Amino acid sequence: MVVGSAGVGKSRLALAVAEFLLGKDWAAGRLQGDGAGLVERIVAADDPTLVIVDDADRVSVSVLEALLGGAIRHPDLVRVVLLARTAAAVPVLSDTVLPHLRRIETLEPVGEAGDRQRWYGEAVRAYARALQVSPPDLSDRPVGSDDDTPLVLHARALLAVLGRINTRTEPPSGLFTELVALEQRGWAADLSRLPVGCDVDTLAEALTVLLLSPAADVEEAATLLRRLPQFAHDSAQESRVAVAGWVHRRYPLGPDHRPDLVPHLIADRLVLDTLSRRPQLLRDQDALTAAPVLARASTTYDDALEQLTILLAHKINQLPEALAIILATGVTGHLLDRALANLISTDVVDDIRACERLLALTPPATFPHLRIAFGQLLVTHRREQVEKEPDQYRPGLAKSLYILGTDLWEVGRYREALDAIGEAVAIRRRLVDIEPEPYLPLLASSLSSLGACLRAARRYREALGGSNEAVAIYRRLADKEPERYRPPFATSLNNLGLNLDDVGRYWEALEASNEAVAIYRRLADKEPDQYRSDLADCLVNLGSRLRAVGRHREAVEITEEAVTIYRRLIDVEPERHRSDLASSLNNLGAYLREAGRYREALQATDESVTIRRRLVDIEPERYRPDLASSLSIHGACLRAMARCREAVKAGDEAVTIFRTVVDIEPERYRPDLANSLNNLGLSLEGVGRYRDALEVVDEAVAIYRRLVDVEPEAYRTALADCLSNFGACMRRVGRYRDALEVVDEAVAIYRRLADKEPEPYRAALADRLKELAIYRRDLDDIEGALVARRESLSMWRACSEKDPQEYEARYRSELASLCQHLARLGRHDEAVALGLEPPDSSAQRTNNA
Repeated sequence: MVVGSAGVGKSRLALAVAEFLLGKDWAAGRLQGDGAGLVERIVAADDPTLVIVDDADRVSVSVLEALLGGAIRHPDLVRVVLLARTAAAVPVLSDTVLPHLRRIETLEPVGEAGDRQRWYGEAVRAYARALQVSPPDLSDRPVGSDDDTPLVLHARALLAVLGRINTRTEPPSGLFTELVALEQRGWAADLSRLPVGCDVDTLAEALTVLLLSPAADVEEAATLLRRLPQFAHDSAQESRVAVAGWVHRRYPLGPDHRPDLVPHLIADRLVLDTLSRRPQLLRDQDALTAAPVLARASTTYDDALEQLTILLAHKINQLPEALAIILATGVTGHLLDRALANLISTDVVDDIRACERLLALTPPATFPHLRIAFGQLLVTHRREQVEKEPDQYRPGLAKSLYILGTDLWEVGRYREALDAIGEAVAIRRRLVDIEPEPYLPLLASSLSSLGACLRAARRYREALGGSNEAVAIYRRLADKEPERYRPPFATSLNNLGLNLDDVGRYWEALEASNEAVAIYRRLADKEPDQYRSDLADCLVNLGSRLRAVGRHREAVEITEEAVTIYRRLIDVEPERHRSDLASSLNNLGAYLREAGRYREALQATDESVTIRRRLVDIEPERYRPDLASSLSIHGACLRAMARCREAVKAGDEAVTIFRTVVDIEPERYRPDLANSLNNLGLSLEGVGRYRDALEVVDEAVAIYRRLVDVEPEAYRTALADCLSNFGACMRRVGRYRDALEVVDEAVAIYRRLADKEPEPYRAALADRLKELAIYRRDLDDIEGALVARRESLSMWRACSEKDPQEYEARYRSELASLCQHLARLGRHDEAVALGLEPPDSSAQRTNNA
């Protein structure tokens, strides 16, 4: 199977394969009609044959099953290549056929905006040569948008050569309306052979009817044309047959028994433009036949979605069957998902019979909001059952609540997810008390998810309790049945690592993450397709744990591995893993910046911001906070490259977004706002706006103080770092005593932390002590400054002894700096005692003498 957007080259690739096989005594051809008897004829001829199925997502399941079944029975004679826009159509195949589908290749255009300009220019010149006209002006003005498929780019180029419209900025609907007009120009020569009174509009209406409602032959098509006013009477039978015959001759039927007007974006645009003039051509009773056409068109044209929702709302009793047909096409899209979910939530909820039929369907993961609407219906249904027979239906209610909660979690509706999963946990606890064996694994799964929801709500202590309990249960289960329970055990360990990190128990968090990664490495070695994604997720979290304990180099390496895996996964399932890649790139950028690899850090965060901007265009509520997070880190990387003005712009945007979401969910996003304010303050300081910097960092400190009052373990280090920046801002505006006071507080926090767990906090304490020395020196406290510098050096020495590769260079640098400082003060003996003779100390002593 070869999948990809329109115009990306699927047919070209299939034809190249066909031409190659023709040279090896194979026959090759495209599937025509419904393919009835095709396999039998190939077998009878005894000629090895390649069958190319264009637009496989438009072909009925029965036709595909028959064709692929024949290929399975006769592997030496029949090979099949399916071409489709999306691989989502594949799951509709039966379990008998699906395992024999050997490969799914995804074709995508490889390039960026600059490449689009180049492709457009090449296409314009090619069309100009083919049409033997002069090419139009090819200036550097932008062309199209990032959402353009290769086919849309071709449309822009062709219409530019023909001088039809301003193709650089025209949306796809305008482009293809122009192409429809060009198509219709070709009909004019046929009008003289058609019944009197037929014109281009009549043919467009006839074609629209037959595109919306399939007809197997001319007679059936002629019957459908009765809905045109001029063909409604019995006396118009001859005219109906003539027009139907013209349609079938000009556009032979495809496998779905509809006229095969290609590319299909032109056919879809013809339908929509005609319906805008003659809406009565789309009748309520056509809901089941027209739904897949309008659903596919909605992926490109917004007005198709409007037509579809109106049609389904008028025929709500057929919505379950229409949904089944739409889902079987494999069409996806955020707007389509939302529209269908809204139909169920608003129109179906009171139709008991429709609800019952809907519950027989299972929307795929590509329709997350539709899944939620289904889940809410199912929970309501289960509650009614529990009221009648609680013992029988309570397990089903718990299951439906759990599934609904996980679906709510996937779209970022964390509060509702917490309510649903919390109720599922409560029910399953009662079930375990009665019958532990069957319900203990289900309780563990619910507890693990509940921990994730509580963490999202910033309720860290409660989250840790749930995760600990889940890990304990899964550990016992995995000891008994390792093959069955090792994967969920690893996932629960991964979640536990996150929760331990939140409360400052970094080494325990690292231990849990390491164990999760080790399990998923073994699983991914055996079944990479199934477990590679889970491994990447665990690696991202392990990188964060390594960073927390000061092992920055390993954090970079582990996160780079995760990024590499996600890039491979995106080649197969781009929609599913694009957000994961952005998240891992964001983390990688932060770690690379801390390692001093600023250019690489900037490149990683720039890519993360770009991906998340696209995601925000699709689902703003869900992805806007993620974009803000990437912008904040990106600003820090820009600042590290001395591009402080750009850093301020990125930081400003991040703060603006977080202010907006804090108004909606303050508990969840207040920590992110504080962090982005702190980063913005550093950038403002970099452009000399010291008072502005002081103001925003002051706000960040105030937020962190309130957070520490509630969750001290989670936010104490963030407060200390923010106080450090606050002190720097105060020093810039001449408030030296205030600066000393807040940095003293930061040192005190890190000193307490380092006393309990030295390794994660020594380096940070060393940095804060050096700042303290600077501020004491500002106030002429030379001895106090030296005491702080010496203590800082002792911290760096301890870090170097523990991890020479990571900290030896820094220790040597600080040692040399302190020795030089002592020498400048004339305290040469103390400098020598530190173990490093300043290069010019002998000359200094001679001069002093």
